[in-house]
Amino acid sequence: MMTAADRLFSYFPLLMTIASFAALGVFAAWPNGWSAALVVLVIYLFPPMLLRIVFRWAPLKHGVLTIDGRKFCPWLAAHHIQAFYDALPYLESMLRVIPGFYSMWLRMWGSRIGYGVEWPVRMDVLDRNLMDIGNRVVFSREVELAAHVRQKTEGGGSRVLVRPVRIGSYAFIGAGARLGPGAVVPHNVSVPTSAVVDVNQTFGDPKRRHPELIEAEFAIS
Repeated sequence: MMTAADRLFSYFPLLMTIASFAALGVFAAWPNGWSAALVVLVIYLFPPMLLRIVFRWAPLKHGVLTIDGRKFCPWLAAHHIQAFYDALPYLESMLRVIPGFYSMWLRMWGSRIGYGVEWPVRMDVLDRNLMDIGNRVVFSREVELAAHVRQKTEGGGSRVLVRPVRIGSYAFIGAGARLGPGAVVPHNVSVPTSAVVDVNQTFGDPKRRHPELIEAEFAIS
């Protein structure tokens, strides 16, 4: 069962599609600086601005959240707001081509991004507002950063564990590596190709490798 607000945000990807085609149509009819600014506003600026407004109204809490409950879920709203870019990944790829633009865009969503971060053209950031990345971090191609993981409940609903992904300064993330919610990569560490830094795991520290914490956190909730 979804709240009315959750259901309303589920239509946001459709709204973005319509608004984007409309803005591009205006640019095609009147190609000038104002129409170009309209395209940029609709495609790149409006969604992160809306997300900031939503979080002012309903702050996002880290931990286990209920998706199908009777209470509005801000993470689910954020998920719907960002779905447009998951469907059209080339929109983000174009930002990564220009030095500094993608880092600036993630800061608009609410992430903490240091200076000099190197982004490849092809990679996936699934929670653009939940990244904490230090200075001079280098990402290889096809890295995946996800600050959430879902779990089905016995009643047929679902819950989600939400925790930021944290990467220290001067770290290197190898091609195809996957970092989950609560993952931590310390400063000056190299994560090898295709490595998985699991839920609540600190890379390179066996004493803090506790993937079973996801079950514990869900059980506590």
